[in-house]
Amino acid sequence: MQTQPEIAAPTISEKIQTFCSRMVSEHHRYRSWEHCYNYFQSTSRREIVANRDHAALQLGFYLASWGMYRGSSFLLQHTYTIHKSVIDQLLEARFSILWETEFGTGQNDRDLIPIVLELIDAIREAYSPFVLSGETSQPTDTLVTKVLLGTLGTLPACDRYFIDGFKSSGLSYSYLNGNFIERLLQFCRNNLTDLRSEQMRIAQSNYVRYPLMKLVDMYFWELGFERDGIGSN
Repeated sequence: MQTQPEIAAPTISEKIQTFCSRMVSEHHRYRSWEHCYNYFQSTSRREIVANRDHAALQLGFYLASWGMYRGSSFLLQHTYTIHKSVIDQLLEARFSILWETEFGTGQNDRDLIPIVLELIDAIREAYSPFVLSGETSQPTDTLVTKVLLGTLGTLPACDRYFIDGFKSSGLSYSYLNGNFIERLLQFCRNNLTDLRSEQMRIAQSNYVRYPLMKLVDMYFWELGFERDGIGSN
């Protein structure tokens, strides 16, 4: 019996490029992340404070186009001003190091995990007054991580496709905690050369510098998307 030739596992570059290939237009909804992230990264924190309404609108539209305003979400019951208190938390002085760090690239990033966890709790606390009675699962890990991805680029967005892709690679995920962040950092360290290469390629072709955790998000999301059978349709 003839043995079938082994099929090489898809590379990080291949999956990220497949993800990018769907952004066929400057108006594609995936680019909502670019607009939101570029706003927060190119605007001084002093200007953001002075224009909290504009910052909240940027964040709200990105979250809406990334599926966070579906009918089951408490966000749907409120106007954009719900995000102002989240903006205030992001701008707290205790989190300033996360504005200045490309998380996932440094040898000592593990030391920042407690600060990241503190910010996660602060974002949950900022949204909690708006959560409807009985919605004990809100704000979700998905919402919190999408906020972090769209503003600071600190973590990938822990939605269904990302988690499926993460688990399919042999990495465990139970919920958003320090152990999960440590696994992310280890993945970044193990694959830093490939991630940097894609970062440079995207910057040269798209004139946008994607932070490392955005690339991690794209890679695992694409794996999960294709496992669901959608990517082959």
